[in-house]
Amino acid sequence: MQAKSRRAGRAGALALAGMLLAAGAAHGDFPGALSEYRAGHYEIAHAQFLSLAELGECASQFNLGAMALKGQGGPKDPGSGVGWLQAAAGNGCEQLVGNALPGLEARLSSEESRTAAGIVAQYGHAALEAQGVFKPEFLCPGETAPTVLESPLPEYPHTGAGTLQSAIVVVKLTVGRDGLARDPQVLLALPAEGFAAAAVEAWLNSRFAPATRGSSAVESRLQARSMFAGSEAATPADLPQIRKARPAAAAGDPAAGYLLGLSGMLDASLGIPRAQAEKLLIDAARGGDSQAQYWIGSQLRDSAACHPKADGAVWLRHAAVGGSSAARLLLATDLLAGAPTAAQVGQARELLRQAAQSPEYFVTKHVAALLAASPVVAVRDPATALALAQRLLAGEIQSDPQMFEVIAAAFAASGDFRGAIAQQQTAIRRARALGWDVRAMDDRLAAYRASRSWSGDLLARAPAATHAA
Repeated sequence: MQAKSRRAGRAGALALAGMLLAAGAAHGDFPGALSEYRAGHYEIAHAQFLSLAELGECASQFNLGAMALKGQGGPKDPGSGVGWLQAAAGNGCEQLVGNALPGLEARLSSEESRTAAGIVAQYGHAALEAQGVFKPEFLCPGETAPTVLESPLPEYPHTGAGTLQSAIVVVKLTVGRDGLARDPQVLLALPAEGFAAAAVEAWLNSRFAPATRGSSAVESRLQARSMFAGSEAATPADLPQIRKARPAAAAGDPAAGYLLGLSGMLDASLGIPRAQAEKLLIDAARGGDSQAQYWIGSQLRDSAACHPKADGAVWLRHAAVGGSSAARLLLATDLLAGAPTAAQVGQARELLRQAAQSPEYFVTKHVAALLAASPVVAVRDPATALALAQRLLAGEIQSDPQMFEVIAAAFAASGDFRGAIAQQQTAIRRARALGWDVRAMDDRLAAYRASRSWSGDLLARAPAATHAA
């Protein structure tokens, strides 16, 4: 292959009916896909290019078109080849496609034209925009986000370091109609040890004006940032992690783009406009960062009531394949909704098995809740739920009442009702201290006192019917 310069980036040349196989505008595992192609592993390369094409990566779409026209990885398929080239042109690779399309389109049969149209209908710009791949909308029109009314400063943790470390923590919380925060998820913690627990405790003790839709208060998810100023940084912009991330993100590092984009979304002092912060996150996701992919997918899922087709599923699937335990958890939860089939339950169990290996607090708590008390009997796994409960007990975060509820359910599922009662009582004490409504928690305590386990959605955002098992 010979290298050529193109607006889309570096490109490698492959003679193919006067066309080039793109090797530029690379995202995700594009170099890996191209390496497989050059080694003649066409089926593997095709699968990898297809994965990138789903996220609107136009150079990969171009390559799929070139391979279809050449018959690499399968028989020659002019309809698919033209369809992929049309999609690539519409998604930003017009110069890469050049003027090849008119002649190719003119030679298609009616059936081949329908094949091309089918690919554009699935992977063209309009289709991907409707799925939230392009221009994702993270807010519902007419909905106002929750606002902080009062929040205590997080206590600086005892890290054992000789000097005060600087740290940044980003937490996602459910803010109920009562203005109280629940179900914390740590999206970012630098350093990873010590600071997340302090941030979570501060946000759980905060008070909010809830989100509103029209004139009604609604439950919603909110991202919140905590900064711990150390001896080397007085503002977020001074944090060593932020300073290092700026040039790395500019050079295309997806992990740095996620850090800078997420931080910039929540802190105006970094000087990153919201549109630029979102672009950093989207570029990081398209570049293969599974945390960024999960972030986009979960944000779309949180606002899916306003755009049900753009529910984040594409991003979540990619995040799960890339190793995101939070994405695997969410996909498993989707599979178990309603009346799942045996096949769906099997898929969910495998996703939960993978997610159970995660050290993330939020994932561990939710997986343990499902394995201990899922209303789908075939999902329950008391032994694994108990092991996860022990991990939670030994973890840094100890301020979340729901965690103790999950631990209590795991103990009860294993027949340890004395332990379940003790943990449920701890959950209730901590919930009362935060001002939560504890009536449902009292019902579960009564079940454990009667030596009955409990099944249902322990972590439901809204009150739901539950029952003793």
